[in-house]
Amino acid sequence: MSTTIREAERILGFLQTAAEIDGSYWDKEMQMKFQILLIKNRQYLNDETNTQSFNNLSNEQARILKDKSIDMTFEQASDIFHSKNYNDPPMRGRQSMSPLVKLGLVYLIDKVISITDVGWKLISGEIEFGSFILDSLLKFQYPNPTERGFQDWNTKPFISTLRLIDTVNKMCSEAGIKAKGISKTEFGIFALSLKSYTDVENVARKILEFRSELESLPQDDRDDFVTSYINDYLADFKNPVKNVKEYTDNMIRYIRQTKYIYIRGKYAHTYIDLEPRRLIEIYSILDSDSGSSKEFTAEDWMTYMGTYGAYELPFETVEKLTRIVEEIVEEIHLLEMKLGIQATNYHIPTAKESLKELIEELRHYRTRLQNLEIKFDYHRDTTKIDEAIEALQDIRSRNNSRLAKKYSVELEKWTNVALNIINDSELIKPNYPVGDDNEPTYTAPSGVPDIECFYENFNAICEVTMLTSRDQWYNEGQPVMRHLREFENKFDDKDSYCLFVAPTIHIDTLNTFWMSVKYEYQGNRQRIIPFTIGQLISILELIKDMKLQGRNMTRDDIQSLYDSCLDISHLPSSTEWIDFISYQLDEWKGNLIA
Repeated sequence: MSTTIREAERILGFLQTAAEIDGSYWDKEMQMKFQILLIKNRQYLNDETNTQSFNNLSNEQARILKDKSIDMTFEQASDIFHSKNYNDPPMRGRQSMSPLVKLGLVYLIDKVISITDVGWKLISGEIEFGSFILDSLLKFQYPNPTERGFQDWNTKPFISTLRLIDTVNKMCSEAGIKAKGISKTEFGIFALSLKSYTDVENVARKILEFRSELESLPQDDRDDFVTSYINDYLADFKNPVKNVKEYTDNMIRYIRQTKYIYIRGKYAHTYIDLEPRRLIEIYSILDSDSGSSKEFTAEDWMTYMGTYGAYELPFETVEKLTRIVEEIVEEIHLLEMKLGIQATNYHIPTAKESLKELIEELRHYRTRLQNLEIKFDYHRDTTKIDEAIEALQDIRSRNNSRLAKKYSVELEKWTNVALNIINDSELIKPNYPVGDDNEPTYTAPSGVPDIECFYENFNAICEVTMLTSRDQWYNEGQPVMRHLREFENKFDDKDSYCLFVAPTIHIDTLNTFWMSVKYEYQGNRQRIIPFTIGQLISILELIKDMKLQGRNMTRDDIQSLYDSCLDISHLPSSTEWIDFISYQLDEWKGNLIA
């Protein structure tokens, strides 16, 4: 996949923008218009962590780009586009359209833009995003009639990648080695360059040889070995070292959406493995599809890619769907037993569509139980608290704009864990999408809080960000207050709070929340508490100390902290608020541990 759209979820925004010019002639003027519309709709040049986004722009243009509360006009977007002084301006539009065409969302027939069947279904919400990605990747092949330069290939890359991981795992098991999938480095070197479905077994052997040689070296020599190996093995490819990294990160984001892989380890030690909860589906596909490419005319190929469901899923039989239900129910019953919940009885239908609906319901229920399991595990085992503290400390140490997006997902995950540890909530509900392993695949979507928290006497939302510069205010100020107001209105039977967590709190963000807390937002005061990651860590350290004394923190304790941080009527300015919060936190901790 092109790195034009690095986060797979952004495809929908690009597609919605393409729908604005559906039926238009795809000439150079329209290519530039599409790119301008992407800027206007904040789908392009919207990465506040990338300083290149603002090259050649005036201060006012940069302000318009950064301030998401501004409703940008087409003229403003056009000025920004032309100020960038691109060497080939229409090419920008062609690059942005390319992933939509490749994935079958847009036809360019006789140079006319036409949103496809799958495109309209995705826009309308008729199909879920992960289902669309799975459908597209199962069909996609090299060669195909719309792309040049792959005539010596013969593969469906996604299917061959699944088979490669499975083959490596089987070879490891046969050799008495722990099967753990393939590393990110191995993925970049071997999976992305796998040109034929017939080469899987040979490439799997090369992976194990590479792994063995790498692991035999001293740690200090490994980077040089990997660089040299990449340059030799991928000598026929362009910029191999750079592209192994960039395209690996990009492609894993897409494949993760299918829920057919899961990630072992973290950061530099990541391995990509087959999702064990989807093995019936995966092996059904591998048994029925060799991964070889098929012959298509250009017209047939576009119709095939543009029609949702054109790839017939081999596991959608009553027998296999029933087995999937039985496996999920078994896992649910184990979770219910662990959590002390009475086992749920299920009637398993015999109709295919009813089975598919039940599978979706069961998977949603399993995710809810997995969230309850987080609270159960972390409340019982103080070493689990150390795990959360260590993870948050690691995230805090990566406080720079270049890594902000990458670690936002981690911050949402571990803040969710921290909130589950802190007290006796009724439900902590993260809004980020998850795989079957309950690991987040991306950050929470825009328009909703990152995390929703429900207690007996009050409710709360939690918003997190890795941004620390003025971009924190641009991106979080208004949205946080809006999310809280919508949450307040939705759950108006109790007081609602917002915990805002960041590595540091920018003064402009603080000023914005101060106005909302001390005076009003849309006519009423709000309850927003800005905390640093360090302060959240200090609460977890307190909880560990309390547990070692045989004591637990309660919802009343945390509400008391929130209220004390919001008691600012005597403070003359926002600049004193941040120190006041630190003082209240220290005093509150002292009272609890005394």
